[in-house]
Amino acid sequence: MHKRNPRLVLATATAAALTGGLLTLTTATPATAATGQYAADFNGDGYKDAVAAATQARVGGMWWAGAVGIAYGSSGGVGRTASVSQNTTGVPGAAEDYDGFGEAVAVGDLNKDGYSDLVVGAPYETVGDDEQGGAVVIVWGSSTGLKGATTVKDPAPTKHDRWGQALAVGDFTGDGRPDLAVGATGTTQWIIKGGFSKSGTTGAKITYTTTWTGSGGVRRLVSGKVNTDAKADLVVGGRSKLSSENHLDHNHLYFGTTSAPTRQRELPYGTQLAIADLNKDGYGDVVTGWTQTATGGTMAGNGPAVVSYLSSSGVTSTLQLPWPGIPSVGDINGDGHKDLALGDPDDSTEAAVGGAVHLHHGAAAGPTADAVTLTQNSAGVPGSAETNDFFGESTLLTDLNKDGKADLVTAANGENDGDGLVTVLKGSASGITTSGATTYGPSAFGISTGDDPRLGMIMAG
Repeated sequence: MHKRNPRLVLATATAAALTGGLLTLTTATPATAATGQYAADFNGDGYKDAVAAATQARVGGMWWAGAVGIAYGSSGGVGRTASVSQNTTGVPGAAEDYDGFGEAVAVGDLNKDGYSDLVVGAPYETVGDDEQGGAVVIVWGSSTGLKGATTVKDPAPTKHDRWGQALAVGDFTGDGRPDLAVGATGTTQWIIKGGFSKSGTTGAKITYTTTWTGSGGVRRLVSGKVNTDAKADLVVGGRSKLSSENHLDHNHLYFGTTSAPTRQRELPYGTQLAIADLNKDGYGDVVTGWTQTATGGTMAGNGPAVVSYLSSSGVTSTLQLPWPGIPSVGDINGDGHKDLALGDPDDSTEAAVGGAVHLHHGAAAGPTADAVTLTQNSAGVPGSAETNDFFGESTLLTDLNKDGKADLVTAANGENDGDGLVTVLKGSASGITTSGATTYGPSAFGISTGDDPRLGMIMAG
C-alpha cells in the first residue's frame, strides 16, 4: 500500500501585478521546453499536447490506481481531452489498489514513427509475487492520438523494487534513437536504448551506478542538453537518510556517452529540477527547486530555487531566487528568450497553502530575482485561493495553440477536496494573459472523482 505524506504549510512572500487581464512580466528567467521528437504531439497535428497525472484516481473501483489526463492542443488552446489508465483498452495489466499509475511520466517518439509516445510508470504495481515491483508502459501515439500500449520489461526484477518511479527520454548515446532512463530502488540504474517497437523489442540495456547511499534509489530523472555534443545529458536525483526525520535529496549531473552515462558533478540539493540554456551561451543550465542545505530537509521545509549556470568549465555561477518552486521553462512572449514558471503550492499569502505561480521573463543574461506572482485570487484567474488548494503543484510551459508563445498549464491538486484542477492561461506578446482562461477538473478527462484523484500532481508535455 502506498500513502502520500501530507503536505505541511510553508509561508512565503509574493508580489502580484496585473494590467488589463495581462500579466506584465518585467524580469529575466530560465527555460526548457521539449522540442522535436521529445515534444508531446501524440496525434502529429503540429499542436503541442499536455498530460496531467491523477496518481490517486480511483479506476474501476480500485483505490488510488491512478490515471493520466490528456489535453490535445488546437488552434484555440486545449481541444479534446481524454485519459489513460490500466483499464484503458490496449493498455497491459489492470487497475489495482494503490498501483500509482502516473507517478512518473515522460514523452518522446520512441519508435520514430512521427507521433509522440507517452511513457507511464506505475511503481507500486505488484508483479507476480513481487509487491511494489513496479511497471512501465509506453502508450503509443497515432493519427488519432494515444492508442495501445506496450510493457517495458524490467531487466532485473529481483534486484530492485518500484521500477518506473522516475522516467526520462533522450538520446543519451548519440545514435539518433531516443533512449529511456528508468529509475528504481537500489544503486544500479538502467538506460533502455532506442529500438523500441510495439511488439516489445528494445535496444540494449545499459547500467550505471549512483553514488549516494540508501535503498530509495533514483527518484528524479530529467533529460536535456548541457554540453555541446550530440548526446542528451541527464540529471539523476535520489535521497539519503540522515535521521528518522531528516533526509538529503542529492542531484548529480551525468553526461551522455556512447555507452553508460558518466557522472560529472553534484548539483544543489533539492527535489525539483529543470534543464535549459538560460543565458544562450550554448550550455544547458539547471534550475533546482525546493532546495535543501547539507543538513537535509523535512516535509516542512522547501528552500528557495537556485539557478546553476554551467559551461565547459563546470558551474560558473549560481543565482538564488527569492522563493521555492517547481520549475518549467518556455518562451511565453515569443521574444526568443526562454521564460521561467515556478510553481509554489505551499505559498500562503492568499490562503493557507493556497499556492502561487511565480513568472520571470527571460533575457540574454538569464533570470533576475524579480517576478510576477499569480494566484487564484489574481484578476482573471478562475476560482479563488482557498486553504489546501496547492495552486502551482505542477507547472508546464508549452505552446498548445501553435502561435509561437508558450502557454501556462498549472494545477491546484488540492482543489475541491483533493479532486484537483488544471488551469490554462495563454501566452502572448505581452506575457501570460488571463483572457480566455480555462480550467479542467477530473471529469473533463473522464477521470473519477470518487476518491481524491489529485489531478495535476505531475505534468509533462
